Amino acid sequence: MKLINYTASNIQGNCVIDDGFIPVMEHINDVCVKHDFTCIITSSKRNSTLVPGAIVTPAQMSNHLVGHAIDCNLRNNKTGEYFNSDKMKDGKGDDEDVIRHIEELQIRWGGRFTAVDSVHFDSGLNLKNPLHWHELNKQFNEK
Repeated sequence: MKLINYTASNIQGNCVIDDGFIPVMEHINDVCVKHDFTCIITSSKRNSTLVPGAIVTPAQMSNHLVGHAIDCNLRNNKTGEYFNSDKMKDGKGDDEDVIRHIEELQIRWGGRFTAVDSVHFDSGLNLKNPLHWHELNKQFNEK
């Protein structure tokens, strides 16, 4: 239960996560390698639910608060095509296989949320183990 700066071959950008989220990030990287995509991190661990310019209102028990979520865009390395929030939720394009393969490891994709957040991936820790979520939140955010 410690925060790390995660780096991998097909992950770009600042990615601060709890070390318990490493398997999820490794899976995302593996999927991106397989499909020749880059995952461009736009947000990872946050210290607050106050997010200026947020597309979706952050949840009070956001997995971002405990380093178990990322927001990202995707880029096809072969074509250079860039998939932002609009393109990641349109149901078309090369990103669809990438998203589907990421989800295979029981990773939640925000494109399936009631309030669609197509750039979001998380472990579902806040739902699967809320006690552990609260432990991490206390450790990482409550001083």
